[in-house]
Amino acid sequence: MKPKSPRAAVVPSPEKRHPASAHLPEPGIPEWLEVVRLRVEQEAPIMQALMRRAINAVLALATLSEDSVVEATAAPTDLAALVRALRSDELLDDLSRAEPLAPAFIRGIEARQRLIEEHGGTLTAEQVAQMIGISRQAVEKRRQAGKLVALATGRHGYRYPVWQFSDSGTLPGLEEVLGVLAPHDEWMQTVFFVTKNPRLGDRAPTELLRAGKLTPVLDAAQTYGEQGLA
Repeated sequence: MKPKSPRAAVVPSPEKRHPASAHLPEPGIPEWLEVVRLRVEQEAPIMQALMRRAINAVLALATLSEDSVVEATAAPTDLAALVRALRSDELLDDLSRAEPLAPAFIRGIEARQRLIEEHGGTLTAEQVAQMIGISRQAVEKRRQAGKLVALATGRHGYRYPVWQFSDSGTLPGLEEVLGVLAPHDEWMQTVFFVTKNPRLGDRAPTELLRAGKLTPVLDAAQTYGEQGLA
C-alpha cells in the first residue's frame, strides 16, 4: 500500500489565531482613538490624505482657552462644535490668513443652523411621509417638483424644515408661494417664509399663511423674487 503523503502544516493568519484580539487597541491607547485609526485606514488613499490633514488641523484646538472650549462643547452636534471652535478668537486670525473668506463662511453656517433650530428643526423624508400620510416616494416627488422645501445634506440626502408643515399636512398656500419663489434656492426660500416682513406688517409669511391670508404673501413673494429681498 502506498504510504500517505504528510499533510502540509497550515499556519493560521494572525486574525484567525487571535480573533478576539485582532482589532483591540494597543495597551494605553484609548478605544476611541483606535476607532479613528481603523476608520481612516478603511478609506481610499485620497480620502485618507484628507482625513489626516483634517486631524492635524483639529490638533490646533488644543490652543483654545477654557471659555472657548466650554462654548464649543455646548454645541448640539459634533459639526456645530467644530464650527464654534474654528470661530474662536484664538483661531480666527490664523483661519483668516489661510482663507480670507473663511470667517464669513463660518458665520453663514452658524446663521443657517440658528435659522433652522429656531423654527423647529428638520425632518427626514420618512418622518415627513408619516406626518402627512403619504409614501416616501411621494415626498421625493414633491421635492423634485418644487412643492416642498428640502435642504441638501450631502450623502445623507435631504432634510425638510418643520416650519412648512401643519397638523393637517403642509402649510396652507405653501405650493403657490414656492411657485413664485422658484428662482431662489432653498435657503433663500426658507429666509422668506420665516422672517418678519415689513410688507406684511412685520409678520412672517408663515404666520399669515396659517391664518389663511395667502394673497398678501404672494404679493410679498413676487417682490422678493424680483429684487431678492422683500
